[in-house]
Amino acid sequence: MHPQTASATTQMSAASLQTARLDAQNRANRSLTRTPAPAAKPKAAASPAPSPAPKPKPKPAPLPHIRGLSTGQVSNAWAVVAEGHRMGISKRGQVIAMATALQESNLRNYTRAVDHDSLGIFQQRPSSGWGSPKQIERPAYAAHAFYRVLVQYRTSWGCLTCAAQAVQRSAFPGAYAKHEHFATAIVTLLNRRF
Repeated sequence: MHPQTASATTQMSAASLQTARLDAQNRANRSLTRTPAPAAKPKAAASPAPSPAPKPKPKPAPLPHIRGLSTGQVSNAWAVVAEGHRMGISKRGQVIAMATALQESNLRNYTRAVDHDSLGIFQQRPSSGWGSPKQIERPAYAAHAFYRVLVQYRTSWGCLTCAAQAVQRSAFPGAYAKHEHFATAIVTLLNRRF
């Protein structure tokens, strides 16, 4: 083949290849459907997701039966332990409070004065600054008032009699120690509820 003829053939081939490409592109473009895009629907304001209903707090287990105590006495014992727990009082401090309440009232909540103006489970006197009669008659308040003073004598907690007497100023200070064993059992049992 003549060199000029070969060059012309190559140019023609290149031109026809280019033409073929353009034709293919045009055919592809014509086959596309030219429909206008649908108008975007305005989004409705998103309603907040409903918040899950708060889980009800589980009811605590019923107070246990404690041999030798009535339901009311167990309830008062629970007030002493629960208030101690709430205030961060150690088990030892709770035992001192429990032994004191056992000696002073046998865990009965006196709403009428027994000795002078002494009331409640700790036999606290309004005239001595323990609170109003109505306050002292509430076992949780009485326990709180007892613990508030007891923590000032923390170094005496090794001796139950010493600690209880420092708070109560009883005429019979030696009477508290006899309740230590029972008080320990009550406090141990009731602390299992936490």
